Amino acid sequence: MGISNRADKTGAANRRPSDGGLADRPCGRGEGLRGLVFLCASGGVGLTTLVALVAKSLAGRSHGCALADLDLTGGGMDVLLGIEGVPGLRLEQIRAPLGRMDSRALMEELPVWDGIPVLSNDPWNGPAPGWWDMDAALKAMSGFAELLLVDAGRGTGLRTLRSIAGLPRVLLVDMTVLGLARARSLLAGSKPPGGVNRETADAHEGSDAHWAGQVDMGRGRRAPGSTGRDVAGGVPAGSESGGANPIDVDPLVVIGVRPHVGRSSDLVGQDEAADFLGLPLICVLKPEASLAGSVQSGLGLRKIPRSYQKALKPLIDVIEDALPFRSGGIGG
Repeated sequence: MGISNRADKTGAANRRPSDGGLADRPCGRGEGLRGLVFLCASGGVGLTTLVALVAKSLAGRSHGCALADLDLTGGGMDVLLGIEGVPGLRLEQIRAPLGRMDSRALMEELPVWDGIPVLSNDPWNGPAPGWWDMDAALKAMSGFAELLLVDAGRGTGLRTLRSIAGLPRVLLVDMTVLGLARARSLLAGSKPPGGVNRETADAHEGSDAHWAGQVDMGRGRRAPGSTGRDVAGGVPAGSESGGANPIDVDPLVVIGVRPHVGRSSDLVGQDEAADFLGLPLICVLKPEASLAGSVQSGLGLRKIPRSYQKALKPLIDVIEDALPFRSGGIGG
């Protein structure tokens, strides 16, 4: 497997998914997006994998989904899915100077993974487009998908996107001291302790001591009188520069994930994590060797492990219950 350079390639998709008549349906809420935004304050813990597995699970329940990779500092969803060699448009190639894109035309140009259209971000092939280009692409994808699942990474660079403002959030939390501290900072929309901006803090992500003050040395307890939502590190929520908080509404669901390495004694328990964040965790995912091996070998995500099918069922049930699915699509 190799990562190809497709900076100047915009070939047709390998397969054209049926839109089931959704391309002509009204867009629905907000700026016209029907979707979920997935976020994680820690990198490399499996957010993209989770988004893909949720899409596959929903597809198994006959819901038409599309995937959008808006992890602007990471990307590579097509590589993880094993479709990096499939021709088609990637995020860095999107151009919508008038702020509009045709839904059907975009659908026909996107690569497809297991029947699911994918807009992947391949930053090694070029910079991300302007926010107006991304907004136009997301709204166009919502025109042919029953539900758009957005991998927003840490939310970096997405504060100006109108299309995802107010959409339900799914937050993935790394069940470590550092992971919980970052998640709480993301929830509060604040700077890390000491007034250091998030970009600077990310450059020191290996330093647990830098963040440990937020979690009482790691056992998930709040400081007296703290709610975990109003203040983080002494900075009022929403005070960070750069626009709206990436989590501008309470998450629809919070999910924990255990790291692949480390001692079990270093992990924070589910109840402690919920108490610290001020939000319940619907489940905690454990590392799955077969899943990691498939991705690392370049085969992509071929199937959902049985352990994950059971673990993800509450999440899929919540999504179905919380979003207005109807036969033929949302808003039909």
